[in-house]
Amino acid sequence: MSNGRNCLFSKGLLVLKKLSLFIISFCLILLLTAAAASRITGKGIGTPGGEYLGYSYLSDEWHFFEYRHFPVTQDGPYVHWQHGKPIATYVNYSEVNGNQLTNLHVNSTVEVIVDDDAKTTFAVPLRLDYPRSRLEFSAPEKLLAISDLEGNFAAAAQLLIANGVIDKKFNWCFGSGQLVLIGDMVDRGRNVVPLLWLIYKLEAQAQQAGGMVHYLIGNHERYLLDGRVKSAHDKYIGTARTTKLSPAKLWSEQFVLGQWLRSKPVVIKIGETLFVHGGISPQTLVKAPTLQSIDKEAANHLLLGNINQRTNVNSFLNHPEGPLFYRGFAKDMTEHQLSAKADLAHINNVLTHFNVSQIAIGHSLTKHIGYDYGGKVLRVDVAHSQGNSEALLLEYGEFSVVDANGLQQPLRQTNNL
Repeated sequence: MSNGRNCLFSKGLLVLKKLSLFIISFCLILLLTAAAASRITGKGIGTPGGEYLGYSYLSDEWHFFEYRHFPVTQDGPYVHWQHGKPIATYVNYSEVNGNQLTNLHVNSTVEVIVDDDAKTTFAVPLRLDYPRSRLEFSAPEKLLAISDLEGNFAAAAQLLIANGVIDKKFNWCFGSGQLVLIGDMVDRGRNVVPLLWLIYKLEAQAQQAGGMVHYLIGNHERYLLDGRVKSAHDKYIGTARTTKLSPAKLWSEQFVLGQWLRSKPVVIKIGETLFVHGGISPQTLVKAPTLQSIDKEAANHLLLGNINQRTNVNSFLNHPEGPLFYRGFAKDMTEHQLSAKADLAHINNVLTHFNVSQIAIGHSLTKHIGYDYGGKVLRVDVAHSQGNSEALLLEYGEFSVVDANGLQQPLRQTNNL
């Protein structure tokens, strides 16, 4: 009997091996077929981290799970510490040599070069520690809130200069005022790195002047810190190829901006206003979250090495109805198998739970900054890349909207784009 069982077991193993070999061979044939077909279609197979299989008409190359070649007119600095000293990595392009990599030993300050025609530069002092933010603050006399700049340095600078937050040399001049950035400062635009360095710089300058810069994590910061490049500008694929470092590595805790970004909160409360990138869904509210419990989840979750947390589908940082992704404060998402637009009862429940009078959100585009639900939800995401830059202004307890020329208007009912 035992010989019979052994024989059956051996046959079972043989069948499994043959089946595994068949599946592997079938998948390999599919990949190779797709790669070959990409020579005609120009569309190969991309991975979330930016590697590519097949022919890319964009870079006119064949790839086998590697980064595509894209010109990088200017990128950096990506700063990491080596033997206790900072090294700044830059990438730029020349017609003769293509993309070029430069590593510079720096002291306590790095030079940031904007990818624009003027090659705008500014200096940023480095810091060593990035403690987590407080989560609750008194309302200041002046507060400016902006959302979804998405690497648009020019729009950010113009908006901040026109409204007296910074001067033309990119220095803080808002005194004890507060600047709130409601997530999605990254992706899509070609100046993600300079914009982050500007925020990094202003954060320290504001604190010295008695003011504050609050930078909240949005869903695209979430993508960035995971090394996912679905919405990144092509130049950042070129940077990965040139540096031979994956996006996940360039935005890891080993680099200054990656470490700094991981200190940022998801939700904060200033006076009677709750600020959050997406919103608070019924699925989130039923868990009775607090500012502290949300922040604890973010602090644990965004560590690059914590793969269990980063892939936990029950975490609100991954969940499509979580604070980073939820759109129910702005529109009906049932056609995408997500929530309908929130009713007033849910809005009131959120306000009561967090003891606030209104919630300011980004994430979902609106034609102009304005309000919904009778002023209980303030919508701040506008199309900066289309020349429609605006910010939400809170001044002496009253909200209004300001534009890139410093023109101030009253808030109106919002309309989705």
